[in-house]
Amino acid sequence: MLQTIIDFLNAGGVIMYILTGLGILVLYFGIYQLIWLSRLSFDLKNLPEHGVHYWAKKALDMASSRKGLEGLSLMDSLEVCFARMEDSMTWRVPEIRFLAQISTLLGFLGTVTGMVKVFNTVARLGKVMPGDLAGGIHEALFTTVYGLVLALIAWFVAHCIEMLVNKHMRYLEAIVFSELEASDTAKENSK
Repeated sequence: MLQTIIDFLNAGGVIMYILTGLGILVLYFGIYQLIWLSRLSFDLKNLPEHGVHYWAKKALDMASSRKGLEGLSLMDSLEVCFARMEDSMTWRVPEIRFLAQISTLLGFLGTVTGMVKVFNTVARLGKVMPGDLAGGIHEALFTTVYGLVLALIAWFVAHCIEMLVNKHMRYLEAIVFSELEASDTAKENSK
């Protein structure tokens, strides 16, 4: 099994090792973030005092008190809280997208290095047979495919994270706006 993996990596040259490292990072960041988001819950009575929970609690407190942050209207203050909540939940997405772009570029770099090998073979041998060129062409195409596949996986993982974040954001916005409506109703009933 290990020899199969080594043969796979050697098929594309040094670039394959770098691409595999990037792929491992994408999977690590992506799986960690997806698990964290899928387990994220909002117990409105006991929200911790950090990250997304802090901003959710702050938004709920502002909605119930009908007071925004100092110098901002209530709606602007809620927008700030929602933006901070979203930032807290998508903190790995820019890194995953960056890794997707780097994977694509490294795949194309593998194409260039493979073609350089082909041209070096032609220059060295002068007259060549197709078998003499096959190794370089194989490396060129193999790294391109591998880099593009890794980039597609990374973009898919980033999209899944964003979909979970959107789901959580819709839920939090519904809670905050129902709290606003409840405070409006309580205010009208007290008149």
